[in-house]
Amino acid sequence: MSNDQFQRLLSVQDHDTRIDQLRHRHGTLPERAALAARQQDCKRIFEQRESMQVERLELQRILKRNEDELAALEDRAKRDRDRLYSGEVTGTRELLTLQEEVDGLRARCSTMESDALELMEAIEEIDTQVKALGASLEAAEAEAVAAQRRLEEAEAVVQAEVDQEAAARSTQAADIAEAALAKYESLRSSMGGVAVARLRNGTCEGCHLALSAMEVDRIRHAPVDEICHCEECGRILVRA
Repeated sequence: MSNDQFQRLLSVQDHDTRIDQLRHRHGTLPERAALAARQQDCKRIFEQRESMQVERLELQRILKRNEDELAALEDRAKRDRDRLYSGEVTGTRELLTLQEEVDGLRARCSTMESDALELMEAIEEIDTQVKALGASLEAAEAEAVAAQRRLEEAEAVVQAEVDQEAAARSTQAADIAEAALAKYESLRSSMGGVAVARLRNGTCEGCHLALSAMEVDRIRHAPVDEICHCEECGRILVRA
């Protein structure tokens, strides 16, 4: 490799590093976190509404059972009251017993009517809350849509930068030998994305460790087309 190709390889490394940074930025955009928060709001409100609707169904079931039992008690009380005043019962003890039964049924009906009223009020309150949650959910969904749009816009900005860096990288890599590029890519995957570094003042700028004086002298006198590696980290060194 010529010195120009080494410089190009270093430039390719710079573009790849920038692309890695942009991809990290793409994955950690604040707009992404904002969208997740809005979606969580939607989920929370939806689950609250669902829970309230389940509670309403249960109360409605209890109310229906109450109404059926109340209707049966009222029918029974009417039959007993009709008997009481029909004249067919003449015995004093039997009349007293029948009157007590009618009074007891009336008391039970009154209690059940109060229970039914409370149930209806509870259902009405739930309906009010469900309606309010529905409005809140609609607003939260609108905010989520807006957050999604802002995220897509931010992603497009970052992607445009990635595309620009990728195009510049392709230009720099065009004249580099395939074997050198393959070696570079292999090192990048095993060295945290940084495979090429400058050797400046006897120090590798990749690992920031000083090479031995003997190694620095060897590299200094090596042919300009020889690919040299840092003895500490193994990265390709570009002589400054």
